[in-house]
Amino acid sequence: MKEVKSETFRASLPIQIRFSDVDALGHINNNLYFSYFDLGKTSYFEKIKPSAVSWTDGLIVLAHLETDFLSPVYYKENIAVDTKVIKLGEKSGVFLQQIRNIKTGEIKCRCESVFVTFNAHTQSSMPIPDSWRVVISEYEGLDF
Repeated sequence: MKEVKSETFRASLPIQIRFSDVDALGHINNNLYFSYFDLGKTSYFEKIKPSAVSWTDGLIVLAHLETDFLSPVYYKENIAVDTKVIKLGEKSGVFLQQIRNIKTGEIKCRCESVFVTFNAHTQSSMPIPDSWRVVISEYEGLDF
């Protein structure tokens, strides 16, 4: 199993596992982790300052996902998705997310995803809005 270093995440969202999430082996199907990560991203933006992040100013499109499945998640396990932004460039950034057992702290899965800010009207990438950069930097305590 891959060694995972301990990190601090300010944004965490408990996930309710549904019976339909379980596969024939009795654990959560790997495809569902990406839905959990999407919930974490949405919750992250709601937490940082919803009024500063306007989806009419730009959208986020995923460009690359890299995921390590470390340990299975089973039905009725209490889990949360932890989310943070670890990098911001001119038009893109990187989320680091993990699925964690709430009781034991065991990391079940980790994902780094590269996102690009996207202008739906021009159908092209766009610079990250300054208002987004400010609230993300303040929330993460980093200078992007």
